Amino acid sequence: MSEGDLSDAIKIIRTFVTARILGTPVGTLQHETSADREARGPCWVSRVVLPAPIEKDALDIILDAVKGLGVGNERYTTPVIENVRAQWTGYRAGVQNDEPEPKISEVEKFHRLQGEVENPITILYLHARLTGGRCLSLQYRLAPQNPFPAALLDCLIAYLTLLYPLPCSPNASVPARDVVFAGDSSGAGLALSLVQVILNARRRQGTEQPTLEFHGRKVVLPMPAGLAFQSPSLDTQLNTMPSWAANFEYDTVPLDPPGYDAGFPTDEVWPSNPARGNYYCETSMLYHPLVCAMAAKNWHGCPPIYMAVGSKERVVDGAKYVAQQVAIQGVPTLWDEYELMSHNWPMGFPNHALSEKCYHSWAKACSYFADGRNIQTHGTFTALDSQVRELEVTKLTTMSKEEVGRLMRCKQSSIRPFTGQTPVAKYHL
Repeated sequence: MSEGDLSDAIKIIRTFVTARILGTPVGTLQHETSADREARGPCWVSRVVLPAPIEKDALDIILDAVKGLGVGNERYTTPVIENVRAQWTGYRAGVQNDEPEPKISEVEKFHRLQGEVENPITILYLHARLTGGRCLSLQYRLAPQNPFPAALLDCLIAYLTLLYPLPCSPNASVPARDVVFAGDSSGAGLALSLVQVILNARRRQGTEQPTLEFHGRKVVLPMPAGLAFQSPSLDTQLNTMPSWAANFEYDTVPLDPPGYDAGFPTDEVWPSNPARGNYYCETSMLYHPLVCAMAAKNWHGCPPIYMAVGSKERVVDGAKYVAQQVAIQGVPTLWDEYELMSHNWPMGFPNHALSEKCYHSWAKACSYFADGRNIQTHGTFTALDSQVRELEVTKLTTMSKEEVGRLMRCKQSSIRPFTGQTPVAKYHL
């Protein structure tokens, strides 16, 4: 695919996405995009429900992080602890691309999946075939009807369930050394938020092995083996970094989140009641480390991180800033940047050479983390012709902490609640 063909394809995708989002209520979009569909082809899917613990410790450890990492004026809705829906996925060999799911129980599907797993690596969302492992994809609660920290709580319960499953669970206990937090887009932000929760618990309890009560027993909350992200969206709640506006013409992401303008079709989901200025959280939480990774000051003790980004993504500057900060603080950081690529390009252009390279590098990083390899910070830039040059991860951006903080605070202060009648602040500068 030439540069011109790529540009034309991106414009077509952006036009389609914008038109679809602008005219569709949030609840309808959620229903369409989260509906459970039959799996076909070389992929095992086993649907599970992860039981909610009877204790409040998982919630308390998150709320303690909200308080400990904030400035004291943050508002949020305390979520109810609920069951978490998820799907085990893994590679299914020897079937055609249109092969339907077999008519067997979900437990039997899991055992069939497990029979084809080649190593113990377990990924919270990724591409299980390339790693030879398995993947637990979470169906956490969605905002705006379930605002922060509901989704984060679901992620913590899922992680603890991997480590400490109940006797009724199909899977055995998974050691933290075999777990990699992985995700694309906003999923990367949730994973980094969960790491900040664990880091805060370490500092508060004065140990690298913080504990909590979970399903009737005292358990340790350890770090996973690593973090692996593609197209991490770490600035999408405020959209203040320069690339958000500068890369509009090159990305598939629409100009502004549409649900904040007068005339946007409303439903029972959005606007929220009481009204908020953001889908995900209260305005006072927008520059908090558990909502915006760019606001995090302390990454000491974080596991190694891999990030794959397109050079023309609107969110690339936010990813650069976070990668640079964690690398400066001594966290082993792997950075792969791809010329002219847009947001989530491996999914939009799966047959492109840079998509295939990205998938393999992403999976390799997950395997290295789970293998306990000694990771050294390293960055690369892959050109459209697949030529590679090195980048210094500690010098990805010239933006200072003070400059980023000023931009974020300025934008945060301009946001007003959306009622369906009046617009809030535009999401670009």
